[in-house]
Amino acid sequence: MSGQGTRLYRFDASGCNGCDVELLELTALVSLGDLGVALVEQPDDANVLLVTGGANLKSRRELEAAYQRLQEPRTVVAVGACAATMGVFKGGYAMAGPIDAIVPVAAYILGCPPRPQAILGALAELCGLSVDGLEGMLGTPDGFRGDPHVDQEACMGCGACANVCPAGAIEIVESGRERLVRFRRQDCIYCASCQEVCPSRAVTLRAGEKPWVLAREASVSEARLARGACRVCGGALPPEAQLTWALARADEKLALGPEGTRALAARLAVCPACRRSRLGEVREAKRLLAIRAGRAAG
Repeated sequence: MSGQGTRLYRFDASGCNGCDVELLELTALVSLGDLGVALVEQPDDANVLLVTGGANLKSRRELEAAYQRLQEPRTVVAVGACAATMGVFKGGYAMAGPIDAIVPVAAYILGCPPRPQAILGALAELCGLSVDGLEGMLGTPDGFRGDPHVDQEACMGCGACANVCPAGAIEIVESGRERLVRFRRQDCIYCASCQEVCPSRAVTLRAGEKPWVLAREASVSEARLARGACRVCGGALPPEAQLTWALARADEKLALGPEGTRALAARLAVCPACRRSRLGEVREAKRLLAIRAGRAAG
């Protein structure tokens, strides 16, 4: 699709209107007409549908109708976290989205809300717009946090990031002997809570990457960690990296030494179910730590 033939119709599928404000801001920053883009008032006159919001039971019917009225070739762009995943409205009894569950989506613009520059950049790529002279505006501004990525080598799978994420953008998945830490950037609101709370500095917010994707899966950053095994029953334990990190911190604080570290590791390598039947293991671990803590305090 060339920019000369780009005709946009905005569809609010039930959101907070934050993304709509950013779309309005875009029209104040640049002249879309100079780029060969027209904003139209009816979907019959459009070939690009910009959808904001997560779609509820009522707006679903209207969205399907608007899509059918688009001119060929039809292009749908999901603008913001709600359009991509239903965002903060996810799980609501009246929700029917996300948008790609209703109509085909060609691109997802990330953010809550996305910056107007991100919207323009996505449209430029999808519609072949010429943005010569606008490169400075399309760049990443100073101080912009960016979106989260997890370092496979540094992550220990503790789940602290998932516990503090207000957007529910991080999930912990247990699969046999593996724990998966998955960052779904399409849900992210760029608050940086995950980066601040990560004890192993495995999470970083990177600026400068494209804030839009052509497939939702492309917005995922994840780490896979091997889980330990209970030395009594063989059941799954927390990730080995987490146990190693905990032992290192204990040695750092309490000067356990090689022998003390091995003794504590043996006690930690017991699952909760087995600990209940082997209380002596728990008492011994507490005794060891109490002795070392007393020496450290002295």
